[in-house]
Amino acid sequence: MVFVEHTVEFKGDLKSAWDKLVDWKSMPSWDIFIDDIQFDGPLKPGSRGRMKSRDGHFYDLVVTSLTPLSDYSDEAKIMGSTFVFYHELKEKEPGTIAMRFTISATGFIAFIFKYPINNALAQKLPILMNNFKLQYEESRQQSPT
Repeated sequence: MVFVEHTVEFKGDLKSAWDKLVDWKSMPSWDIFIDDIQFDGPLKPGSRGRMKSRDGHFYDLVVTSLTPLSDYSDEAKIMGSTFVFYHELKEKEPGTIAMRFTISATGFIAFIFKYPINNALAQKLPILMNNFKLQYEESRQQSPT
């Protein structure tokens, strides 16, 4: 099984962080894995999407759970394996948000290539999350208060 997890904290409010997290149209600007992504509407359980990865491959996604202002997960079937992408936001204290992402995978490819996949994801997930954090903080500085 593949399993990678990373958490980042930043200043902000839960609602605006959530709105940015589920805004799939802007995901390619901060998600280093995604070149393009389309969903059949707003994210909700059962929403179907298609992602083009930065390396040019296409993957079908389905949102498997979504709790507004808290968490959502989606999954993709890739060469005999199921990859689950879990995204969670929590307000640790007023004005401080903790964002946690986990990526897990089971199945043939995940079993055979467990270590290289884990290593690659463990290196890239913090970059992705830092991109989100920096863009979020930048947008908050530009917003009128």
